[in-house]
Amino acid sequence: MNDEMIDYVKKVNAQDCAVLKFNVKRIVIKLVESKVETVQRMNDKFYLVALRKGERGFTGKLDNLEGEPTLVPSSIAPRVSDNDRQILKVKESNVDKLMDDVSPLLNLESKFPLYGIITVEKVERSLVTSSGFNGKEEGSGVSGYFRAKNGEYSGQWAFSSTNFSEKQVKDAIERANQYASITGKAQITDGKYDLVLSPLVMGNLMMDVARMASGFAIYSGMSMMNPGDKVGSDNFTLLDTPREDRPDSWAFDDEGVFTYNKAIIENGVFKQPLLNIELSPFFKANSTGNAGWLYPRAWNLEVKEGDESVDSMVSGNVILINNVWYTRFQNYVEGTFSTVARDASVVYKEGNPVGIAERIRIADSLKKIMQTEAISKERFSVRWWDAPMQGVYPFVLVKGVKVTKA
Repeated sequence: MNDEMIDYVKKVNAQDCAVLKFNVKRIVIKLVESKVETVQRMNDKFYLVALRKGERGFTGKLDNLEGEPTLVPSSIAPRVSDNDRQILKVKESNVDKLMDDVSPLLNLESKFPLYGIITVEKVERSLVTSSGFNGKEEGSGVSGYFRAKNGEYSGQWAFSSTNFSEKQVKDAIERANQYASITGKAQITDGKYDLVLSPLVMGNLMMDVARMASGFAIYSGMSMMNPGDKVGSDNFTLLDTPREDRPDSWAFDDEGVFTYNKAIIENGVFKQPLLNIELSPFFKANSTGNAGWLYPRAWNLEVKEGDESVDSMVSGNVILINNVWYTRFQNYVEGTFSTVARDASVVYKEGNPVGIAERIRIADSLKKIMQTEAISKERFSVRWWDAPMQGVYPFVLVKGVKVTKA
């Protein structure tokens, strides 16, 4: 297994060497006006190599393993674990059948015209290190997002899974149509509002929280969090879940450390920086199995469920934000950001939808977003182009969030 990579590690004879190989098969289906516009089939094979010899090193992408890359002086060089295990893990999935026949994905019955992308993916990931680790994993996934257009109004929803059912497509289309069917204009002014944020919004914003949880972000002064900080409400818990049956779940990281599920933020407290071997000493801790040779990262995310229904969360005077984009940070250390709402910002008065607020943005901090007043029982597995990190998220109610006109 991985003989070519083993030979390469022996040939370069470095203090630390790791070779990652990716073999990715992907089908991308583009939808326009509820019809298939294009079907792209892509195969991509490449290597990522990290090696260190003395004070010189290399970290980068190679198309093949025929030569040795040029080494350059490096103050931070990737290291590999002393794990010398061999592991082969192949996940069975009905998604593999979609590689040959995508027709089950194309039941696109919709009240309103649909736009969107459906992606089918099969990934083979292999790692060999100079410590003797030899691993290979295979995983498959399907994801998609649908934007329903009702004249000047729209709604969007997404789905993702390692196992496919036609109900996933049907339910996502139905929810996109549901939001697109809410019409009428509701005028709001700059101020503070109680917001219900959808799983799509949470996917966008929690991806940034996870980036700030990286040990590299903390070490380089690009994070609003330090271990032990109270950053959210008692009912808010954010997890990294590489051992669940979800897209982008892997058994080992880029240094050969085995992964495990962990709380990043637990009951509102930042518990666990995401670490690789190189950064661990700065935090007087061990690797968390989240390498990234230079930048440790989460594998996939989950916000724990609450005990509220979505109906109860919109029963008062709130704005439900269905989706956001153009998220920009004003200050990473404070976590202050702005993001533009899109695809149905529904204004509720006494529990009744009274119209759509147009051209508004959230302008607050990530810590404020994690001050959750209520969290829904129902959660959704989502990913899409503006929130590519896999996640499972509920609806959340946050009170007194700053909203401005965009």
